[in-house]
Amino acid sequence: MKDFMTKMVPLTPSDRFPFKCRMCGACCRHVRESVPLESLDVFRLAKYLRDKGEDAGGMEDVLAAYALPVLLSENGYTAFMLKTVGADDACIFLKDNRCTVHPAKPRACRTYPVAVGPYELGGYEQYLSMEQPHHYKGPQMSVKKWVQRYCSRQDFEFLNVDIGSAQEIERLLQKIPEEARKRAMVMFLFYKYSAFDLDKPFMEQFTENNQKLLEALRKLAQRGDTE
Repeated sequence: MKDFMTKMVPLTPSDRFPFKCRMCGACCRHVRESVPLESLDVFRLAKYLRDKGEDAGGMEDVLAAYALPVLLSENGYTAFMLKTVGADDACIFLKDNRCTVHPAKPRACRTYPVAVGPYELGGYEQYLSMEQPHHYKGPQMSVKKWVQRYCSRQDFEFLNVDIGSAQEIERLLQKIPEEARKRAMVMFLFYKYSAFDLDKPFMEQFTENNQKLLEALRKLAQRGDTE
């Protein structure tokens, strides 16, 4: 994956930073394997594209057309990143220097240039991307207010469930015997990115799917323990 973390500066909620969007599209270029698509992002994109009349009947259609899988561990834990196009590795949704899915763009894009992620021991950390220094010549912005503006309550609810179970999912994948690994990955992808009704509330479905995934992986892992 891109080593963009080398240009990330840690922030605290009380910090302030100067920023002004220049409408240049620079932050949407050279983003190969840099823009994650979380389950909630894919859900929002699928609904948005479907309602625009595009061929997106479900989340799996969005992933097939606009995302690439990235293996995060040898055990099969997988994430999805937005596809890029052209010699400058521009976001697949960038057209004429404008985002064509702006109302439903991923959380990573909404919070830019601030990246928000959870601490392992609880709470959240923030980083400032310094990849495009020409952006930092505007009015002072509060980190806390910026995050509150662009991260909804649903975003944080999702992160709490998703990240809260990530370590257990990874641990269970490690214990699953090789002959059952393919089945485990099918379950992982199904419950994380496919088993959703776009016309029903996301969080209720995601929480239920996440629990079903954990239960299924625990059963497969128990087989490995008894062999």
